[in-house]
Amino acid sequence: MRSMSSSTATKGIAAIVGVGPKLGRSIARKFAHEGYTVAILARDLGRLSRFADEIAREEKAQVFAIRIDCSDSRSVREAFEGVLSLGFVEVLVYNAYQPVSWSPTNFTDIRVDSFEKSLSVSSVAAFLCAQQVIPGMVERGRGTILFTGCSASLNGIAGFSELCCGKFALRALSQCLAREFQPLGVHVAHVIIDGVIGSPRAPSTATQRGLVPQQDQGGGDGAMMMMDPDALAQTYWHLHVQDRSAWTQEIDLRPSLTSF
Repeated sequence: MRSMSSSTATKGIAAIVGVGPKLGRSIARKFAHEGYTVAILARDLGRLSRFADEIAREEKAQVFAIRIDCSDSRSVREAFEGVLSLGFVEVLVYNAYQPVSWSPTNFTDIRVDSFEKSLSVSSVAAFLCAQQVIPGMVERGRGTILFTGCSASLNGIAGFSELCCGKFALRALSQCLAREFQPLGVHVAHVIIDGVIGSPRAPSTATQRGLVPQQDQGGGDGAMMMMDPDALAQTYWHLHVQDRSAWTQEIDLRPSLTSF
């Protein structure tokens, strides 16, 4: 575990599981900007430590990098021993998934160990992470758990059984937890990302605004709008600060140029 500071935070911890260079990093930066001590978790500790240094420096915040392998239940439990040693986890964002090929895979060619690993990362680890933090949230009567889904959370897609089954299970988990724990003060929401996430944008050029040639994303004419991870992170923050009289359980986000 890499620590940027050891002082006690006045707010709870925001734990972000599945932090890469796009959405996870943007969510971590947003919560750090809002004054939270942030624990970021992923498998590549070297890269994660660089993210922690960067966010801590830019936001003048406490950021802790903790290695986790979401396909290994023991690793998940050990990682959250480290997270919980920092203090009360007020926010859990589960953003991990098992990468799959953009090309469909024939069902009979899918290896059972690959299928099981996808289920472990997409849903079993989410289950384990939630189990680690919910008792503390219930004890304090407050907390937020946000799960990242995608279009595969809603529809089975030919050639993507591994991804869809894991994401279906994650969506079911979010609904079960919401119905059980929202009356106890824990806000549980499922965020469906229906699009391709790009890099954080900067003002000026069309490419920076998120417009890229469609052929760069697999062929076709016209343009595709990439999703800005910083803009997505704003939604995660808004979900966390929603008034209890109007909590969102599921929300879907997509670019304005998308047909649906």
